[in-house]
Amino acid sequence: MKRIRAVIFDCDGVVIDSGADMAAAVNATLEHFDMKQLPEQQIVSFVGNGARMLVMRSVKYSLQKSDLSPADISSGCMNNILNWYVAYYNAHAVERTVLYPGYAELLEKFLFNGFHMAVVSNKPGEITRKILRYFDIEDYFDAVIGPEQLKHIKPDPEGLALSLGIMNTNLAYASGGKPFEEITPAETLMVGDSYVDIQAGRNFGAQTCAVAGGLGDKELLAAEHADITVEYAGDLRSIFSL
Repeated sequence: MKRIRAVIFDCDGVVIDSGADMAAAVNATLEHFDMKQLPEQQIVSFVGNGARMLVMRSVKYSLQKSDLSPADISSGCMNNILNWYVAYYNAHAVERTVLYPGYAELLEKFLFNGFHMAVVSNKPGEITRKILRYFDIEDYFDAVIGPEQLKHIKPDPEGLALSLGIMNTNLAYASGGKPFEEITPAETLMVGDSYVDIQAGRNFGAQTCAVAGGLGDKELLAAEHADITVEYAGDLRSIFSL
């Protein structure tokens, strides 16, 4: 790998193993709106493109097994379903969710060695920050970017560009007006468990790391041929000899 000064993480499947809580929230939502519940693993397979796509995919799959049709769900009704899901999930986001093995230790090593870090997730930003605070790791990151702050979510690189801009602003502030070397996209590593993460990193000009043990579709992830592949993000300690 080339020189790395900044690391940008996806959240679900990289920082946190959150599939059980998201699936439970989706099934609570489906039950609330009188739709058939789905197996947990089926719901988890829909994760990766934000809450709206998660709910839409789950609703459509559920309705395939009912007397209703996806066409019977209006856009206004879908918005109500999405809002109910977000509120429920926000209230139940850390019941079974855990940090992945070695992740907290990785953050400590990266911080000690001068890396700048951010989280860029298609997950609602308020919920992401709540979970990071719960595990007492929010302060490790220069930025936590959610879809509400962006016009385009991953695989668009907008979120990565925004987070790197914040990192460089923090560097400028820390320099006290003295000359400093900005971090470039080429000195940035995008770490994700989904093909959209690797595409976002590549679209930004960053180096990429695939997390094979996350929640994302493993075949689609492998097909992106990331620069490096690890089982868990915590395994980056050995990659960087930390």
